[in-house]
Amino acid sequence: MLLKIIKILAKQYKLSGWYGVVLHIGRHLMVFSPFGRGTRLFLIVLSESRLAYKVEKTANDHIFRWATRDDLLKLMKIPSSEIKMRDLNSFDDGNRCLLQLDGEALVGYTWISLNPLVEILWGIHFNMPDDMVYNYNGYTAPAYRGTAYQALRHQKVLSLIQKEGKKRLFAYVDHMNYHSLSGTRKSGYKIVGTIKGFQTPKRLRFSIKVSQDCWAKLVRMGPHQFI
Repeated sequence: MLLKIIKILAKQYKLSGWYGVVLHIGRHLMVFSPFGRGTRLFLIVLSESRLAYKVEKTANDHIFRWATRDDLLKLMKIPSSEIKMRDLNSFDDGNRCLLQLDGEALVGYTWISLNPLVEILWGIHFNMPDDMVYNYNGYTAPAYRGTAYQALRHQKVLSLIQKEGKKRLFAYVDHMNYHSLSGTRKSGYKIVGTIKGFQTPKRLRFSIKVSQDCWAKLVRMGPHQFI
């Protein structure tokens, strides 16, 4: 365990110097729980495009389109695509997957859900306003990584949903997942709140802090049902 901690801190020092080490320790202490599990998540929203033109230019010949069920069945046969039965079930439940293709080759994908209730963790749900769509489960094939294509797909999804009357993408990321935090920052996502939770065998406690315009006050009975 000690060796693992040292490796993590060494990595943070390499990436961000002593600031990164102190940041990592501070965030760990914020959710430290000797008798259970603790977590802290950043709530993030993307509402406008700010991707560099040069990234779009490198993908001029790529195809961006919503996946069909047949597409997903074919990708399930390719282990490196990371498409599994749970994804097919998500598709059948009404979720959508935006594919990025270079000819016949899979560059990557990202998923969205139109359900206004987003399960965050431990049965806790986030109640989204009607103009937001939940974005999750992004993937870039190894040969195309380091190109900011995930950010490009976020922008493509944002553009597509805006044509359908939606305005923003919602997501969440663990506060210690520095890779995802960096990637969503490149996409233009901005932090709008946090969720902190602590779980023990007998008790669950959580708190949420979020911008007023990112939370729906509607009482939702289920997917797209209201009272």
